[in-house]
Amino acid sequence: MADEKQALVEKIIKDVHIVLSNTAELYAFDIVPVETNFRNKSPVMCIENCLGLESWCVKQVYLHSYTVLMDKMCFKTQRKSRQVLDSETLLRLLNVTLLINPDLSVLWNKRREMVQELLLDKSTELKFTRLVLSRKPKCNDAFAHRRWILGTYLNSGLFHYMFLGHQINTMESLINTELSVCDLTADKCPNNYHSWSHRLWFINKLRNSIKQDDMHTLYIKEYNFSERWMSKHVSDFSCFHYRQFCIKNTYNLSNLSWKTFENSLDINFRKVLLCLLVNNFPKDMTIQASEQDLVSYSEENLIQFLLSYNNSCSCNVDSVSLCRKFEILCYELTLNSELLRFYKHHESMWYHRRFILHEIIEMMYDHFGLFRHNGVLVRKSCKYCKTTDLRQKQAKIIRSHGDCLYKSVLFQVIIKHEKSFIQERNDDNHAVRHEKYLKLIQGLNNLM
Repeated sequence: MADEKQALVEKIIKDVHIVLSNTAELYAFDIVPVETNFRNKSPVMCIENCLGLESWCVKQVYLHSYTVLMDKMCFKTQRKSRQVLDSETLLRLLNVTLLINPDLSVLWNKRREMVQELLLDKSTELKFTRLVLSRKPKCNDAFAHRRWILGTYLNSGLFHYMFLGHQINTMESLINTELSVCDLTADKCPNNYHSWSHRLWFINKLRNSIKQDDMHTLYIKEYNFSERWMSKHVSDFSCFHYRQFCIKNTYNLSNLSWKTFENSLDINFRKVLLCLLVNNFPKDMTIQASEQDLVSYSEENLIQFLLSYNNSCSCNVDSVSLCRKFEILCYELTLNSELLRFYKHHESMWYHRRFILHEIIEMMYDHFGLFRHNGVLVRKSCKYCKTTDLRQKQAKIIRSHGDCLYKSVLFQVIIKHEKSFIQERNDDNHAVRHEKYLKLIQGLNNLM
């Protein structure tokens, strides 16, 4: 009877291997709940490029394959009866064991060894990890193995040489495939930190592998994707973290990419910024420019209007870049406000709002040559022109340092906007916590 069970288990393992070898487009694996083998057929199913294994045999198959691997491989060298498995048998056992339980780092390490010994193909490994992630979308070992395979392609340039004339199309295919895997795993499991971290790693890794213009195009695509995802998954902390990464990537887009960026969203960032300004001008502030005038302002004139003062050193200010950063962040602030009005009491969006305001305030600090030290603003020396030194922190001098910031139009608009929004959301405990954050962490205690 024991021999019959072992023969059946080995037959099942062989059937799984045959499906994996002969079905090139497999994209999903799962265990099908079937209590008994009432059909007297193989429990291995392959329907529409999906691999399934009936649950009644999972325990026996896993125990057999795991035991053989541990007994006959070098994991337990103290066993005198240890035998060496041939590569095909080893691969069969590794496949079925990791499909059932992929959280076994030692088995993934063995697969790496087989790749290095040219016993496994790298493209096959990418397909296998996708199969594993279709059932276990938060498996960190599978993501780590996938990163290792991709890293060997991108680091050595082997990817470029392997495909010769088809380099561009194949690279595009690789990018689309990898992003689709990230989409799949993030969709299957909310707040999937491993999936979003892998996506972030992959985008960063591509910077040294594709042209700058293509990279800017990818940044725009990912920014648009993250906005759609964020609007539908308002509690996904990991998605908001990735969104912040996408925002920073858009800061240094080229002029051509910037126009493409605006067209892709069908949004005029300048108008969003001006709308935020006009609706939040302080009543006690005398504004010499109307909204119609502001529309015609150049980036340099608009920055001069928003910040009122020049920066503290003689270095030239990149007004175009700074203006675009403010436009992006003000659009993000407006979008965040709209989402919070529709979806109440979602902590992730309030934390994202902190990021937006922190970025805006830090940019103003940098423009005026300020930084916060022990709760007070002090000047810092410019690392380029060295025209200013750190000041003594007397109260009188500190107030003069802060005046250039506090009197600027943009700062006063942001403060008024946040006051109004917090009052509007006074029924939300997160709004109270947000106000405390601005007062205590951002040092706006006397201004809120």
